[in-house]
Parts: sequence; C-alpha cells; structure tokens
Amino acid sequence: MFAIAVIAMIYHMFYGMQKSYGNLEGALAIMANGALILQFPVAHSFLLSQRGQKILSLLGPKDLAISLSTTSFTIVASIQLFALFMLWSPSKIVFELPFEFLIYILPILYCLSWFLLIVATIDAGLEVQSGALGWISVLARKKPKFPELPTTGLYRIIRHPIYASFFLAVLTVPTWTADQIVVSLILGGYCIFAPILKDRRLIERHGEKYLRYKNTTPYMLPSKIIK
Repeated sequence: MFAIAVIAMIYHMFYGMQKSYGNLEGALAIMANGALILQFPVAHSFLLSQRGQKILSLLGPKDLAISLSTTSFTIVASIQLFALFMLWSPSKIVFELPFEFLIYILPILYCLSWFLLIVATIDAGLEVQSGALGWISVLARKKPKFPELPTTGLYRIIRHPIYASFFLAVLTVPTWTADQIVVSLILGGYCIFAPILKDRRLIERHGEKYLRYKNTTPYMLPSKIIK
C-alpha cells in the first residue's frame, strides 16, 4: 500500500492533478478537494500524537497492537494519500510555463526530488517508513526494534530530509495547474511546519542525544541559518 500511494503521488503531481479520477464540478469539487487536501495533514499529525497512537492500537488484534503500530500508521497514511491523489476532481485550469527551458528542467528536478526522498527514507529506516517493521516483528515473534536516531547520510546534512525532499517535489512539478497550486501550498506548508512537532517528539524519545543533534544540524536547509 505504501508503494502504491507513492506511485500515485508521483504520477498525479507530475500531471498537475489533471489525471485524477474525481468528477465533481463547481462548489462540490471545491468542497471535496478541500476535504481531501486537509484530511492528510490534520489526521497525519493527530495519529502521531499520544491520542492518535491509542486509536491506532485499536486497528489490529489486541495482542499485536504494539508490534503493528507502525504498520497501522503507514497503512492509514497510505490510504489517505491514495484517496487524495486518486479522488481529486481536476479543475482543468492549466498554466503555461513562463520560460521554455522549464519544460526540460522541471522534470529533471522533480525526479531528483523524489530520488532524494527515497534516499532519505532509506536513511531513516525503510522498515519503519514503509510499515514493514510491524510485520517483521510479528513474524519474528519479538518486539519491534526501532532503528537508532538517524544521523548519517542526508541526516548528517539536515534534520528533516524527508520533509525537505517532498517540499522540493511539490515545487518542481512539471505541470502547473490551479489544482497543483493548492496542493503545493497546503502540502508544502505542512512540510515546513510539521517537523517542528517532530522535533518535540524526538526530544521526548531521545532526550539529550537529540538535543545535541538538533543543536549541530540545520532544520531543512543545508546551512547554519535554521536550527
């Protein structure tokens, strides 16, 4: 499900959300699209909270709830993203790029952004990010062993490379439409501010170790400007 959701994101944003399958028009389309775009950041952030974690524990067998928590979270997030990108109702308002060279540059930058996101996901621990850790733990009949705090690879350069890479992806789409502007504004904004909450969670989880990492590694820009 995780892979399907990622493919849906890559494909539909490449075409500026014009290939999505929603068929609503007018006010109904605006309301439906608004609900689709807002449900992801709102629910995603909530499910990462303590209350959200309790709800996730109810989604699987009681004796496996803890082991499958990461899997449940990833499945829910994947369904959210799949719904957003598949059910969006296109406006059919397409903008021409202001410069011809962007026709060639943007697809390259878009692919590069997704490449960086994949690398960052691997650096963070592919088992956790894909939701596979839960089932691996269940099959091995042991508690999930979460990877250590990632500080190598892209995480050596910035603290939140997954968010940064996705932010680049929503800015470098090859096809710009009214729909894509909305998607880029909402999801791009989420990418900028959501890591603030993630920092807080990681401080609670790792304590002084994360504080030292936070003080020496920039937020999302590979510089000392943002910490």
